[in-house]
Amino acid sequence: MAQGNGIIEVIEPKAERMFELNDRTALIVGGGGKMGIQFGHTLALAGANVILVDKDSERCSKNAREISQAIGKPVERRHLDSRDDAEVQELFQSLYSTHGRIDILIYNVMTKPDGYYKSTDDYTLETWDGAIAGNLTGAFLCCREAAKFMKPARSGAIVLTSSIYGVVAPDHRLYSDCVAGSNIYDTGESLNCPAVYSASKAGLIGLTRYLATQWGRYDIRVNALTPGGVYDGQEEAFRREYVERTPLGRMATWSDFNGALLFMVSDASRYMTGHNLIVDGGWTAW
Repeated sequence: MAQGNGIIEVIEPKAERMFELNDRTALIVGGGGKMGIQFGHTLALAGANVILVDKDSERCSKNAREISQAIGKPVERRHLDSRDDAEVQELFQSLYSTHGRIDILIYNVMTKPDGYYKSTDDYTLETWDGAIAGNLTGAFLCCREAAKFMKPARSGAIVLTSSIYGVVAPDHRLYSDCVAGSNIYDTGESLNCPAVYSASKAGLIGLTRYLATQWGRYDIRVNALTPGGVYDGQEEAFRREYVERTPLGRMATWSDFNGALLFMVSDASRYMTGHNLIVDGGWTAW
C-alpha cells in the first residue's frame, strides 16, 4: 500500500478473495425468517462467524441448525426483541464480550402486529406504532449499539433491508382481486400493502444515508438493500398481476438477494456507503 496526496493505492487481491469474510463476526437481526436463513448461509459459506438473532427463538434455532448442518460449521443464535432498548444494549455487549468484535450488522426485520392488514381508514395507532417500532426504531437501536464497537475498530459494514415500497408507492391495482380468505398472512383481511410498511421502509433508507455520512470517518459503511417482491405462496390473482408488471417476468425467490448482500458486506464494496441497492427484477425501472 502506498499513500501520497491523499490517495491510497492498494494492490488488489484476486477477485474471489474480495468476497471472503474469514474471521469476521456477522450479526443478522431477523435471522429466524426465510430471508434470514438465506443471508446466514451465504455469509457462513464466505467464512464469517454468523450469529442469527430473532424474537422467535424457535425459528431462529431451526435456521441455525439447518445452516450448521449444511456447511459443517457452528452457527450461533440469540433471542432479541429489537424494540426493547435495554435488551438490544445487553445483547450487543454480550456478543462483544464473547467474540471481541462485531464486523457486520444486517437488520432484516418485518413486524406485523395485530391489525396489520386493515385498511388505512381503520388503522389503529397501536398497530402503527408496533410496526414502526420493529421495522425502524429497532434498526436505529441496533445500529447505535453496533457502532459503539465498530468505531474503535475503525471498521464495519451495516446493511438495512428496505423494500421497493420504500422507494415507490405500491401499485394498489395489484391487490384489487385479492380476497380475505386467500391471504396467507392474515385470513381476516385481504392482501395489501399498509401505509406503515411504506413509511417504515422509506425511513430505513433515510436512516441509512444519515448514518453513512455521520460514521464514514470511522470507516463504517452503511447501505440499504431493497428487494422486490418474493413469491411466498400468495394467491394467484396477486402473483399474476405482480409478474405482469415486472420486467424480468417473475417474482423473486428467497435466494435472489444473496449475491447482492455478500457484495455489500465484503471488501468488494469497500468504497460504497450511503447507497440503496435495488434488486427488484426491474420493478422500479418503469
